[in-house]
Amino acid sequence: MHPIVPGPTAPTRASRVTAIGVPRLLVAAALAIAVAWTATVTTWDLPGFWAGLLLHSVPFGLALLAFCLAALAARHPWQRPTELTLTNGPRLRVPPVSGFGWFVAGQVLVMTSATVPVADFDWLDDPDAPSAPLRYALVLPPAVMVAVAALLIGALVAAVFSGSPRVDLTPLGIEIREPFGRRTIPWVALCPGTPARQWDGDRLILTVTRPELVERRGLLRGSRTAPRLALTWLRVHPWFLTDAIRYHVDHPDEREDVGTPVGYARLRRTLTCAAPGQPH
Repeated sequence: MHPIVPGPTAPTRASRVTAIGVPRLLVAAALAIAVAWTATVTTWDLPGFWAGLLLHSVPFGLALLAFCLAALAARHPWQRPTELTLTNGPRLRVPPVSGFGWFVAGQVLVMTSATVPVADFDWLDDPDAPSAPLRYALVLPPAVMVAVAALLIGALVAAVFSGSPRVDLTPLGIEIREPFGRRTIPWVALCPGTPARQWDGDRLILTVTRPELVERRGLLRGSRTAPRLALTWLRVHPWFLTDAIRYHVDHPDEREDVGTPVGYARLRRTLTCAAPGQPH
């Protein structure tokens, strides 16, 4: 059992900047590098094999570094802060860790380096190129690959700049935003006494007794009766979030104060005073 280590009574400005600003800066930098690299390799002929190889390996090397940093950020979820962010919603928000920015930055770089050579269709101007029907047939697979990569990169970049992945606790229920979809679960749809402190890899499984009230949009994993809440990129101690959700499931009278300073202070006092291994 991993105990909850008490954190600060309110999120600091520095923590909000780290959780929200850094991922966007990382992805913006990756996009700038991708554009500059694409322009370079498509317009500049480097002399020599090794110079060309070095240039073409730049995004792969940077992507590898980004993925390593993302993996380090995803480790030790039990050392994450026991705090939620107050917004003007009113709502309590769990923002993403900066590691998600590293992950998306790596995806941008590796997909760019993999698709730009595929998208080079200069060979179509070759007089020895196949006839029109065969030519179009040969172009179709790489064109589909480039389109899929562009859609995937676009979705991940949009997720970062929209503040996803994140979880919001509101007076009405839980709003979960993931990179490829969103889910809204009213408090009344959740089973009383849940969720328990059960660790399923990197996910928290919620128990829904009224699945008809759950709203889903996009590509999401998990059923309506047992939706999965991914915790890998969330900047919160897993048990603190688990206990905060269960507290509002079991205390309907507290829901109207979700997202208010008074309600948040009361929630923290309750969770801090409860025994680490016992339900609250």
